[in-house]
Amino acid sequence: MDVAVECLPCVLQSCLRLLDEGGIAEDRREDLIRRALQVLADADWRRSPPALAQELHAALREALGDTDPYRQIKLRSNLAMLEQVPELRVMLAGADDPFAAAARLAVAGNVIDFGARHRFDPAEAIERVLSVEMAVDDLDLLRADLAAARSVLYIGDNAGEIVLDRLFLDTVAHEGVTFAVRGGPVINDATLEDANLVGLPTCTRVITTGSDAPGAIPEGRSAEFQQALDEADVVIAKGQGNLEGLWEESRDIHFLLTVKCERVARLVDAPLGGFMAWKRRTSA
Repeated sequence: MDVAVECLPCVLQSCLRLLDEGGIAEDRREDLIRRALQVLADADWRRSPPALAQELHAALREALGDTDPYRQIKLRSNLAMLEQVPELRVMLAGADDPFAAAARLAVAGNVIDFGARHRFDPAEAIERVLSVEMAVDDLDLLRADLAAARSVLYIGDNAGEIVLDRLFLDTVAHEGVTFAVRGGPVINDATLEDANLVGLPTCTRVITTGSDAPGAIPEGRSAEFQQALDEADVVIAKGQGNLEGLWEESRDIHFLLTVKCERVARLVDAPLGGFMAWKRRTSA
């Protein structure tokens, strides 16, 4: 999926939010913004939005001399969501359909995104996702596919969000799940450090994509991740970055996401802010 002009504000927004919330000194800000704008001006816009963001944030990390400038932001997101786990487990235990409720929570968690142009409130999203009609609701298809699957690849997205992914996986209790996080720090996307903090390795096998792109783009994938993607009976991918990175894949994929931009809204025929559990079929 190529970058469109309207993608550029979202890519730049991730830089601006780092300046606002990442503790960057005031005298460094102008230089970083100029660096970001230069990267975008020189970039190949035929690459996907996650590939462009990967290039931009590599330049920012180099300029800052910090391998993970979002580390504290991610830590706060993880800890804030972990505090909600006891209450959410009680809610799921009492739900009429724990699978659907847990899947909806995982979709709502996708709002925790510092790369998106529009801000969403996680608490409001969780409350709303449990009561509103989803823009696309293929959860019954996901339920059936998981019941028949021997192996599952679950491709995560952001820190904080992965706490709700774990709640969903605990509810599903499928023994053949592999969970993929990013291969290196980028924006607030989840890495192995985040997965370990929220306890994902205690309930599932965890691997990385092999790449520090904020989406499972083809470039830079590890052999381990590619094999998991090729061989999984079911693939679940969280968020817009993974949607963009996996758009050309010739296999069925379950995308769980919140629609965060007008371009993706048009692409998937769903409203901005809509919740989606979409089985994208590419096979007959």
